[in-house]
Amino acid sequence: MADVTSVPSDYFPARALIDLDALAHNVRTVQAAAPSAALMAVVKADAYGHGLVPCAQAAVGAGATWLGVAQVGEALALRDAGLTVPVLTWLYGPDAPFEALLAADVDLSVASPQALEDVADAALRTGRRARVHLKVDTGLGRNGVSPLELAAVVDRLAALGAQGAVELVGVWSHLAYADVPGHPTTALQCAALDDAVARLTAVGLPPAVRHLAGSAAALTDPRTHYDLVRPGIALYGLTPIPALDAADLGLRPVMTLEAELVTVKPVEAASGVSYGHHYVTPGATVLGVVPLGYADGVPRHVSGVDGRPGAPVRVTGDRARDTVVRGRVCMDQVVLDLGPGATERAGDRVVLFGDPARGEPSADDWAALAGTIGYEIVTRIGSRVPRVHRDGPPPVMPTDAAMPTDAAVPTDAAVPDDPATETARLDLTLATADQTRALGTALAGLLRPGDLVVLTGALGAGKTTLTQGIGAGLRVRGQVASPTFTLARVHPALAQGPDLVHVDAYRLESLDDLEALDLDTSLEDSVTVVEWGEGLAEVLSEDRLEIVLDRPHGAGTGSGADDLDMADAEVGERRAVLRGVGARWRGAGLESLRIG
Repeated sequence: MADVTSVPSDYFPARALIDLDALAHNVRTVQAAAPSAALMAVVKADAYGHGLVPCAQAAVGAGATWLGVAQVGEALALRDAGLTVPVLTWLYGPDAPFEALLAADVDLSVASPQALEDVADAALRTGRRARVHLKVDTGLGRNGVSPLELAAVVDRLAALGAQGAVELVGVWSHLAYADVPGHPTTALQCAALDDAVARLTAVGLPPAVRHLAGSAAALTDPRTHYDLVRPGIALYGLTPIPALDAADLGLRPVMTLEAELVTVKPVEAASGVSYGHHYVTPGATVLGVVPLGYADGVPRHVSGVDGRPGAPVRVTGDRARDTVVRGRVCMDQVVLDLGPGATERAGDRVVLFGDPARGEPSADDWAALAGTIGYEIVTRIGSRVPRVHRDGPPPVMPTDAAMPTDAAVPTDAAVPDDPATETARLDLTLATADQTRALGTALAGLLRPGDLVVLTGALGAGKTTLTQGIGAGLRVRGQVASPTFTLARVHPALAQGPDLVHVDAYRLESLDDLEALDLDTSLEDSVTVVEWGEGLAEVLSEDRLEIVLDRPHGAGTGSGADDLDMADAEVGERRAVLRGVGARWRGAGLESLRIG
């Protein structure tokens, strides 16, 4: 008898290939369509069937600064994988594991008065303030606080905020007709969201983040962009708008579903194929069996029956060509008529759907035949079909991997807890000043009250430009400019986030001058950014983020510190080295700051 322990348990003669480079391209495409908004990558439903963690890592690596999931288990899985960017989850019942979610610093949507009470009760029990986003039903008629409930919920939010139970981070809603650009309902929903924001602001709760647009609106309707867009299906390269092809929107398909033929055989004319013989061969031909069926997510609706061709399939190889599913889709397999004289053999590859640019059918093609949408085609691919992830931006590493590669640590020892230890490091090349500013905006998503950022670099290297991005990401008041003549300037937060204290240490000559600014009083509640602070600012905190900006000599430099703003505005490539010092920055997510 064969030794079954030697048989690989993960063998499967089909797979879903996931192109993470295409996903990163799609993130950048959506971001380019909504340049004034931050981007939340929606990775719910196992990233629409593409694989939760690898896709989340690739999206963050491509510039997404938020992640969104429907189910709380997915939010916790993202945290377990080491992802530290803000994560929002929005679909749960009263018995959800609120304590675990609060401990993991997961943002929670509250879509009803009961949900608000459930979250607040957990916050009061645990002593952890909950970060919440108020979901308002602006016209979809699905989840969200109704207009009849809104006034009472706003008042209750204000009371719970005063108790320290909740922090209102955002207000959001979902569009009913986003896939029909220009539909009048969208304007009404924008107005309803604006009304909710005004009500919250009136009770002292201006939301830091307003978000309404999913994929379709993010790509086509700037009035819906607000502070954050939430693309989902567009990230996976499928169209969110039936009237437009994905390629028209600049999107690239991410999933390719392929299989090996497991049986190839000649048959006579008038041979019945699959259950019920709904397809009968018109002549002698060759049949091929594909080992995928409705148990794997192939819709039975794409069967080739009663004279209607089934779903398209691409046969690869020397005689690459298109064919279709013939006969009924079965639980585990479908049948192709390869045609008379076909030379394919068992093991040859076929593509059910993938990238039309390679001559393959698309998931949207399959959806049209099945009478559904591309979302359903990719999301329903079953769990026994392996996902094979390829390429993509460098992944966001889990906490344990946040150690610098050049650290001199014995192989049998842990990273020491010496506060001066470098605990995270990231090197980036920034092609433009806009990318420098975008790095600051993305970095703001990792910063929290009490953080110290020390900026070092020659004149014109981009220190103020980077700080402007941090200010934009923190949503602070006032224009961030070089504080050369005031030494320090405080930018109050517009919402409930930390203030930004911006210090220029260029004219400070000693630690006494620095201490005279009384910065210690602001560190606990603010983010402090010190330009020209190397060798001076370190006394303020044992935990700090040191950033060195380097630029080719002579590229747009000014003649002195007073020229800093002008110099920063020049174009030119920069190199940024981010070095986290102390326990605060171990696993803090610097790896997510990929600007492309």
